[in-house]
Amino acid sequence: MRLTDVRSWAGPAAAIALAAAILSWVALWNGYPLIFADSQRYLNGGILRYLPSEAPIFYGVFMIPLHLDGLSLWPVVAAQSLLLAYVLTAALRAVGLFEARSFLALAAFLAAFTSAPWFTAFIMPDVFTPICVLAMVALIVGWRSFGGFERLVLIGVVLLALTSHVTHIVIGLALAVLFGLLHLAGRKYPRTALLAVLPLPLAALAAVIGLNLIAKGRAVLTLDGPVFLLARAFADGPAYETMRSDCAARHWKLCQSIETLPRDSELFMWSADNSALLAVGSGPQLRAEASEIVAATVREHPTELLADAVRNTLAQLVTFRAAVDFKRWPEGGAALTIPGVIHRFFPHEFDRLMRSRQQQGRLDVEGLNVLYSAVVWLSLAGLVVLLLQARPEKPVADLLLAVAMALLVNAAAAGGLSVVADRYQARLIWLVPFCFAVLLLCQQRRRALASRAPSIVPGG
Repeated sequence: MRLTDVRSWAGPAAAIALAAAILSWVALWNGYPLIFADSQRYLNGGILRYLPSEAPIFYGVFMIPLHLDGLSLWPVVAAQSLLLAYVLTAALRAVGLFEARSFLALAAFLAAFTSAPWFTAFIMPDVFTPICVLAMVALIVGWRSFGGFERLVLIGVVLLALTSHVTHIVIGLALAVLFGLLHLAGRKYPRTALLAVLPLPLAALAAVIGLNLIAKGRAVLTLDGPVFLLARAFADGPAYETMRSDCAARHWKLCQSIETLPRDSELFMWSADNSALLAVGSGPQLRAEASEIVAATVREHPTELLADAVRNTLAQLVTFRAAVDFKRWPEGGAALTIPGVIHRFFPHEFDRLMRSRQQQGRLDVEGLNVLYSAVVWLSLAGLVVLLLQARPEKPVADLLLAVAMALLVNAAAAGGLSVVADRYQARLIWLVPFCFAVLLLCQQRRRALASRAPSIVPGG
């Protein structure tokens, strides 16, 4: 279904707006957008116009015209909800399943029974993880469903989603490989779709690395990438063993604190005393030592590193509780904490933040997580049953393959290489119930077509 004029857009636009409102309920219930410790890097980077060392700046740039350098964070939630609702419609149109009423029912289902609305409310690029997947699928399998302008819009959405976080680039590259292989296997996607979409992850990669080269003088995805890798390998053991065996010869400053450094990757990076940084003395020196230690560990313990990565990936695949990371954040110094950043840039919203459920410590999600987990596992079982009953049409099959690939690669890029955390997989796991709903819609359409088919009377 192409939307080529104002009249044809009216119904879907109204459905998208209503779905976005439904998907915004968590922010409204909380009383303010959800924030995270890392939210400060994107707000600071965007408003103060600098590149954070830990992540790309593009999500911070995305927020600038929305919060208007400190007017309000609510437009960010509205934009994220609208973007997600629109990309959901694009994916459904690409597989020939969009209908306004069923789409609104699907949006209500996702809002009530999955983690999706927790990320539209979240001032972090996590909402763009599923957007990246769904928009790439929509463009590849449904290229002919969209007019020229809408294709450009979706391409822009994909680029924004890919550049908003390093893990999204990894997912995008994996999806590009998947679609390329499917094309070679006989899918025969439109050539223009392949030429327009498959290079997008490489373009995002070049944009992030190029900006770091211009601004930081380093052709890297993130300056702190080696530190993340060291934290993971040190916690698992291989880097610890490398340091024990090589410290006498290499004289790394971190060796002086080898027995007191946290054997937990998250604490290694973010502990209150920042022991790794204190042991070395400066950020550039820590990055330099981390690069050397990681390189030595890869040479000396490749098998152990691979085994640990597989184990952590599997752990991340089944670690997806929603909102457990959305705790109350201490106020602290204005420049050092996320409440302090809100106070600095959004002073008229600071009281609302402090009255929110999150900052009052009243985000009780234990019961919801039982529900969400049950829905994920039941949806997975339902997917298996439906797939055993009948093979889905090729566009739907491609959607299922892309989601499966994204879930695996996301788990490997986050848990396998950084830290196993609920938030990383929760941002994407709701695509499992979405896929189950898509298969149910396919089944419903088959029944409707069968009921309308003319009957054949023997001997007539």
